[in-house]
Amino acid sequence: MRGREIWTRRGLWVGIGCAALVVLAATLRSVGTGHSGQVQFDGAAFVVSVVGVVVSVAALLADALRHTDAPSVPGTVWRETADALAEAVRAQWAQEARLRRLQDPEPLSVRWTRADRLLTDDTQNIRRGRPVPEPRDGDNRLGSIAAAFEAVPSRRMVVLGSPGSGKSVLAVCFTLDVLKVRAPGAAVPVIFPLAAWDPGTTGLRTWLAERLAAEYRPLAATTGGTTLADALLDAGLILPVLDGFDELPPALYGTAMRRLNAELDDGMPVLVTSRTTAWRRAIASSDVLTGAEVLELLALDFAETESYLERTARPVRGPDGRRGTVWTPVLNSLREGPHTPAAGALLDVLTNPLMVALARTVYGDMSRDPQELLDDRRFGTAALIEEHLLDAFVPAAFGHGVVDTRWRATDARRWLSWLARELERREPKRLAWWELYLSVPRALRVWAPALLAQLLTFAIAAPILLSSVAGDVFVFDDGPSLAANLVGNLIGFAGGLSLLLPASARRRTERATLLRHLGVCVVIATVAALGYGLTGGSVQFGLQFGTVTDGWVPELFGGAVFGVLIALFFAVAGLARHAAPLGLPWAGSPNGRLTARAGSALLAFAGLVTLRPWLFGHGIGTWPMVAGTLCVAAALCLWAAASRQGGRAAVSQAGAGRIAQRFLSGLLHGSAVCLLIGVAAGAVVGAVGFAVSAVEVAGAPDLDGKRLAGWSHRETPDGGRTVESSTNIAGILVYPPGTAHPAAYPDGSRPPSCGRCKSFDTLVTFRVAHGDLRILVDGGRPANAVNMLPELPEQSRSWLAQRAARDPLDQFLAPGAAGGVLIALIGGPAAGLYRALSTPSDLIRAANPQATLRTDRMASLARAGVVAVMTGGVCLVLARAFASQGGLDHVAAQMWVPMGTAALALTAWGQLAVARVWLATTGRLPWRIMTFLDEAHRRGVLRQSGAHYEFRHLRMQQRLASAAEPSDDGTRVTASP
Repeated sequence: MRGREIWTRRGLWVGIGCAALVVLAATLRSVGTGHSGQVQFDGAAFVVSVVGVVVSVAALLADALRHTDAPSVPGTVWRETADALAEAVRAQWAQEARLRRLQDPEPLSVRWTRADRLLTDDTQNIRRGRPVPEPRDGDNRLGSIAAAFEAVPSRRMVVLGSPGSGKSVLAVCFTLDVLKVRAPGAAVPVIFPLAAWDPGTTGLRTWLAERLAAEYRPLAATTGGTTLADALLDAGLILPVLDGFDELPPALYGTAMRRLNAELDDGMPVLVTSRTTAWRRAIASSDVLTGAEVLELLALDFAETESYLERTARPVRGPDGRRGTVWTPVLNSLREGPHTPAAGALLDVLTNPLMVALARTVYGDMSRDPQELLDDRRFGTAALIEEHLLDAFVPAAFGHGVVDTRWRATDARRWLSWLARELERREPKRLAWWELYLSVPRALRVWAPALLAQLLTFAIAAPILLSSVAGDVFVFDDGPSLAANLVGNLIGFAGGLSLLLPASARRRTERATLLRHLGVCVVIATVAALGYGLTGGSVQFGLQFGTVTDGWVPELFGGAVFGVLIALFFAVAGLARHAAPLGLPWAGSPNGRLTARAGSALLAFAGLVTLRPWLFGHGIGTWPMVAGTLCVAAALCLWAAASRQGGRAAVSQAGAGRIAQRFLSGLLHGSAVCLLIGVAAGAVVGAVGFAVSAVEVAGAPDLDGKRLAGWSHRETPDGGRTVESSTNIAGILVYPPGTAHPAAYPDGSRPPSCGRCKSFDTLVTFRVAHGDLRILVDGGRPANAVNMLPELPEQSRSWLAQRAARDPLDQFLAPGAAGGVLIALIGGPAAGLYRALSTPSDLIRAANPQATLRTDRMASLARAGVVAVMTGGVCLVLARAFASQGGLDHVAAQMWVPMGTAALALTAWGQLAVARVWLATTGRLPWRIMTFLDEAHRRGVLRQSGAHYEFRHLRMQQRLASAAEPSDDGTRVTASP
């Protein structure tokens, strides 16, 4: 069945490619040939040949590359994946243990005992006929938890405790201890915070696979039709450490317990941590966990607490000259007995491991004296002492004795309080740097990408705008037209992103997405065509590509269409409004970096060859300068990205064959979709333009044989019409390569690509024959006259347009379809490159947020540079092939920059920049967000889980959130994984 699906899909793509070729050839033939049968431009045959070769080679290579990677034995792949996962988990939690100072000098030796038998399963189900071993001294301490787990035949264990009793620390120590003795190919302990699970809607195994794929992205790769995460679970190679059962909603305790019993295989090991009260409630509403031994953490005894605080505090000289610490007087007083309410409350608090650890930090130097905890007026109850320690922890971590003065304690507390409040509103309660963008107001998230894209575009294009070749590249007649075009770009791009791109990268059905894109683009095309035509845009002579503005209002609509077009390319390429971090596509291949550097060298070589005359002091044309500069810039970005490791080798390697396959698949898919949408929208534009033109010329006067404002009008026997000037008209003729018609521009304008230009100041004749508008200058070759129309009186234009309006197919519908073909020729390669280079971040190797951000930044820059080069090359070829269409040769100048820079606004790195500006401006977080988060992690306030941050303890988060200002609204924000 799967083989039949593959062959069906392969045949479908080949059919789509052939259909695209047929439509392309028919459209170009219709546009490129007039009624006389003479070819109007020489680029159609070339474009058809190129597209035919591309489609044929793409189909053949796609067929061949499907078999480039020989399938591996599944068991071998799964064991190798498990070994790589074990390495990543070990590095992740070993670093976390160091930051929690679990090795300084050692963790608190929390003791445990077997829990109430009413909370556990029958002994026969746990021991499975084996005798219960007699406990030995030391067996019930933290360091022996892994051995105790292995001694349970069912390999299922539940660890209960009160808040702050050390359950999460036990989970970390258990994970590292199991990894120390793990054999290659054995199960890997992975910690799963249960607060992120919704047992009411999601099955346990489904959620475990989703979290594995989200936390360690290479496990999302498929093998044999299933993800690696699912395969590892099915093979029993994952040992789930389910931390925080009590953090589930209480109403779902019973549902969660039933799912645990129903979905855990008989041989699947598991360790669960929970508060004792929550576990009792779960059992009361459902059942015990089948086959699980249940342990309960005991409160610290005074001897253990005294020893720990004395060993970890700074030594001081006591009153009698002996060595002591700041804690010695307090501990001596408590040893004598709780004679006061404060002493009794403190003695109770110091039985809690979390509070002991906080007390160690808060009174870690000489700036504070723990004897204040014996003050009955301030600390008469245990709750007051606990609140004091929670409140004092952040100032202590960022305050006294800290050399780095960048972070004031008051600022750090304010920022962390905002973070805590934000995480309280989110599910799951974990912070990822790319999700800070969700904290930006919705209205700003709509406009920010468009604003950022324009800023980046101007930053790249500024050297060209300021250079001597600017007039050859960017055509702007006046300031208001330029401003209107930019505003239109902003509105169109922002609107296109909102309407065409999904909110996140979650999959949608191709059919529903295609229909949505088609409907949105047709509606936008209709509105834009009406707005352009009804506000003075020149559509009387059909859809011709002019570069001289018709006024600022038509430029507004034209800019909006251009912005929507860029957004459409991104939508077809699979980009989303909320981006996830990117990885380096070549990082998972042994020769990937070498291949990327070879591509960088090739781009640099091409750029230097193009710029060679200029480097030696000779002049070069506009486009060689632009193309050479672009190649060199893209080469630098690609080289910098190739110089990064991007993490160690990924579990699922993406070789050159896989990347090429993704490119070809995206090329075919993008070309087909863009062709369909482009032709449909272009036909709508043509139909609307014809209707507007017909209305405008319906009331035109009969000027045959008459003279108007110095212009003579005459209609020839074959139906052609001419308007001749009686005075000299000044202008410029631009001659494109080959035999294509030149284009005429009025005097004072700046034509694009003025390589072969000729000024004129003579009598001219406008002529319309078979619907084509041309201008004859001093008896020379007919030139494209669309840019010279402002020289004619309005009535003369309408009279000429009456003849052009009689050919709706050639003048309106066919050019509209041709525009759709151009959209496909540009959008198809762009979609292929974006799909090939958009690789999810390799979080299994880049296990810290900073590395993920750096990798995403380099991958984004490299992708943008390569796409810009490709788009510029494609547009340059198309501009030359369609040069006779009048002004289309400036499309490349307007397209290649946004295709690279605008995409940066849709990357996680670009969106973090938006979030930084907003959060720093409003005082919610500092400008150096990542540096601050890393500092908070280093000082023990936050803990790191892969590429995410969490507060060290839920109680600390809740306490900080309660001190924060009330939120603007009470809505809950659900963060994407």
